[in-house]
Amino acid sequence: MKSIIIYVLTVTALCFSVITTEGISQETEQPIAVSVETPRRISIVSEKTYNGHLVPRAEVKVYANISGKLVKLNAVPGQTVAKGDVLAQSSARQATIDAIKAEVAVSVAKSQLTTTEANAQTRIETQLVTAKESVADAESKLEETKSLAEMRIRNQLIQAESAYKAAQANFERAKVSSKQGLERAKTEFAKATSDFERDKELHEQELISDSAYEASETRFKLVQSRHEEAVAAATQFEDGTAQVTVEKTKAELAVARKIVESRGWEREIAAAESKVTQAKANLQTAQKLVEAKAWEREIEIAKSAVSEADEQLKLAREQVNEAVITSPIDGVIAQRHLELGDYAKSAASSGQPVYTVVAMDILKAVWSVSVSDINIIKEGNMVLISTASGIQNIIGTIDFISPIVKQGENSITVHATLNKPLGNRTEKDTSVLVHNKALKPGISVTISLKTGERKNVLLLPRRAVLNIQRGIGDIFVVEENVVRQKQVNVGGIYGGEIELSSQLTLSTNVIVENQHLLSEGAPVSISTE
Repeated sequence: MKSIIIYVLTVTALCFSVITTEGISQETEQPIAVSVETPRRISIVSEKTYNGHLVPRAEVKVYANISGKLVKLNAVPGQTVAKGDVLAQSSARQATIDAIKAEVAVSVAKSQLTTTEANAQTRIETQLVTAKESVADAESKLEETKSLAEMRIRNQLIQAESAYKAAQANFERAKVSSKQGLERAKTEFAKATSDFERDKELHEQELISDSAYEASETRFKLVQSRHEEAVAAATQFEDGTAQVTVEKTKAELAVARKIVESRGWEREIAAAESKVTQAKANLQTAQKLVEAKAWEREIEIAKSAVSEADEQLKLAREQVNEAVITSPIDGVIAQRHLELGDYAKSAASSGQPVYTVVAMDILKAVWSVSVSDINIIKEGNMVLISTASGIQNIIGTIDFISPIVKQGENSITVHATLNKPLGNRTEKDTSVLVHNKALKPGISVTISLKTGERKNVLLLPRRAVLNIQRGIGDIFVVEENVVRQKQVNVGGIYGGEIELSSQLTLSTNVIVENQHLLSEGAPVSISTE
């Protein structure tokens, strides 16, 4: 931003008269020296930064081809290797055991083939005979159901009616008997109460013995208990408890009537017909198996199992010769995980790798991006990568955006391949460009991604705008050597500058200091310092 230095001619002093009771005086207001700056327009690039780390183009765990003790190690960490170089050798003992197991599997498969060839046809033809018998049995049961189902269901209705009538009769008899028993119990209880009260009075007067009194009391309690039982029995008829059996038989009668009304025997006949249909379908399937000579298919499957077992035996015998461990890629030995004499397992056996080989010709930056930023990340975008050691502005290209969101983190993984920087060529291979030696897999990096660019953004010094509230502020400008106060719309702050969304010409002189000393229309002169 440039400062404007203007030399101004002396401004004619403003004169005004002050009228007081003592007379008239005249004063001249002197111009105030002010510092000004003009707006400037720039392009603002927005970016987002992420923390990540570098990984090699490829990192391969090299396992033993067959499980066994390591008998030779040819490579050490840091050594450069080519694809196919022999790294180590393991014992073939386990591979030999696996070959023996494969020979056993071949023997079992051949035995199963022999059994299938001998029995498959007989078994399938027996299934056909069984299916025919099932059809005959189902048809017989269908005929039986057609002739007996209606009769049986109607008999169930007759039985339910009889049971209901019997329950009603029993209920009425029990009700009368209970009522009579209650009357007898009341009479007996009244007499027993009277006798007990009399004997109690005589006992108190010592006119009867203790044993006679106790016998009277026992009789009273027995009669009282029978009275309570009679009351309880009579109560069952009053509260409907005794009618449970009657209601149950009544409900069973209603069910039996509905079954008859809905012609329930027809459902039983339909179920029996369905079983006949299913049996005939099974028979048809069995007939097709016989017609198609399905046993031949079973024999072919058994033969295929023999062939597969033979192939596995071949592979097992080949593995005996695969004790040599080679590098699958061009690269550098990053780590040796096992030592001479250690037992190495294959990857299929969840073993530990013998070596880790990394391809260092290309490095990738790996970082996580919040799902909220996913729309600004696209494959092919360029990024700038920096390290804590001071390497700046390494150019990379985004070539992988994970389709999966990490659970619990709400983020996705992004990869960017670093463009090969200019550097020294290796003596052995002048076609390969070497990275800066400070760039190694695993180091932390900062990734910067351009998210947008705004052109022709108008900026003023932050101190030039006063009283900022709700995106509106005040500025003081110099117009014809006097102060003019204006309102402007403001936006973001960039360092010591603030963005204006109001229109100002680039030649506008904006006062940047001591605005609190100024007022609208005051004469000013632009400071040349």
